[in-house]
Amino acid sequence: MAEDDQKKEHAIFGSAGMAAAGMIRKGKSRKPRTGKEEPSEESVGADESTAPEPAEAPVEEAVAEDAPFIEFGTEAIHAAEPVADLPEEAAPEPVVAKYLRAAAIGHTGAGNFGHGLDLLFQRLDGVRLVAIADADPSGLDAAQIRTGAETAYGDYREMFEKESLDLVAVGPRETGERYEMVKAALQAGAHVCVERPIARTLREADELVALAKEKGLKLAVLHPMRLDPHVVRFQAERAELIGDLIEMKVYGMMDHRAGGEDLLVLGTHLFDLVRLFGGEPNFCSATITKDGEPVIAEDAHQSEKENIGPVLGDAIHAEFLLDSGVHVSYVSDRRLHLLHGPWGIEFIGTRGKVRLFAGQPPTLSQLIDDDPASPERASHWMRWPEADPYHEPVDHLTGNDAANRIVVQDWLAAIQEDRDPVCSGENALKCLEMVHGVWQAGATMKRAYFPLANRFHPLEES
Repeated sequence: MAEDDQKKEHAIFGSAGMAAAGMIRKGKSRKPRTGKEEPSEESVGADESTAPEPAEAPVEEAVAEDAPFIEFGTEAIHAAEPVADLPEEAAPEPVVAKYLRAAAIGHTGAGNFGHGLDLLFQRLDGVRLVAIADADPSGLDAAQIRTGAETAYGDYREMFEKESLDLVAVGPRETGERYEMVKAALQAGAHVCVERPIARTLREADELVALAKEKGLKLAVLHPMRLDPHVVRFQAERAELIGDLIEMKVYGMMDHRAGGEDLLVLGTHLFDLVRLFGGEPNFCSATITKDGEPVIAEDAHQSEKENIGPVLGDAIHAEFLLDSGVHVSYVSDRRLHLLHGPWGIEFIGTRGKVRLFAGQPPTLSQLIDDDPASPERASHWMRWPEADPYHEPVDHLTGNDAANRIVVQDWLAAIQEDRDPVCSGENALKCLEMVHGVWQAGATMKRAYFPLANRFHPLEES
């Protein structure tokens, strides 16, 4: 191949491309291989002194033996000038690398970066963390070192003024600043992935979902159980396993946060799955007590550890009827913690039961053998499906990091395909509405009908 023909513009990624472009120090190169062309029929017997010089085979790209390993490049590396002597219609199209510019917002001491949202973009192809924001100076320094973000900002508003961003992770677990952070990111033209719950009130959530839709941006919320591969498979095979779904029994974690805080922090995960399997709620009724006594909205209290808004009760028993006719019960009562085991959902069908133990990742168990009529009843449950290992790593990640990654993978696919993320802002809004429906029904001692007319917080004056 002629030298000029090798000058097509292209992008090279990673350490090999950077070494070839002279951007990192090279060590000893491997000896290039050469080859001789096979003579054509016309050249057989020709005078060797007049034969053309054999063309060299392409030289293998030299890689430094002691060069640092760089998994993902950060800039497009272009070759020499495009070919000048080719006809215009034959000239190759230049390849330009497109990187999504990402940022993460947290607040150390006020929710931090939630469940690892500062690391949401780590080792993610085609994405570069260009900025990080944290109002706490010491927390900001630590976050920049931990993440390798290029620029650090003490004010996320300043970050949006100075940076052009494609993706933003809004991380604090506390909800006091969540609405303003997400709104600012959407107004800056960035797609957003946010910690759960989506907002503090339904009115805030309504506005954020509408703003994202108006601007054509994708808003995702970290409810990863909806995307768990075994949950997806169970949904597809549910009729075969348990028959028609009749009832779902939903259990909170029922630890020291039992009652209102358990309902808000973990209930959104569970109600998201309730809607996935059973559809939209029609109405809700609830009994909420504190120290054994019924409570009303004026008895609401704040969490001892986090600013997540008012919560109500230390024991909650609630019931929903879904539009599909499926009945749903919810309980969070610390006195029942040891009886019900890990938080999750029991799916009851006409032919069987499956129990989901919530977690990152979740586990499903199927009731194999049971005799309801026996006075010495002994139930036999078996993990479903019989996979080993039960959960494969996701991009070499496990636990909460893997759960976050499957949400991010779908979020990025939704951006490219121009569709709603599976863990969408709309879904997050509706499971928060179920939480508020429980509080409204318990505080008023009346049924709460959906959609709720009150879009403010049911435990605060509007």
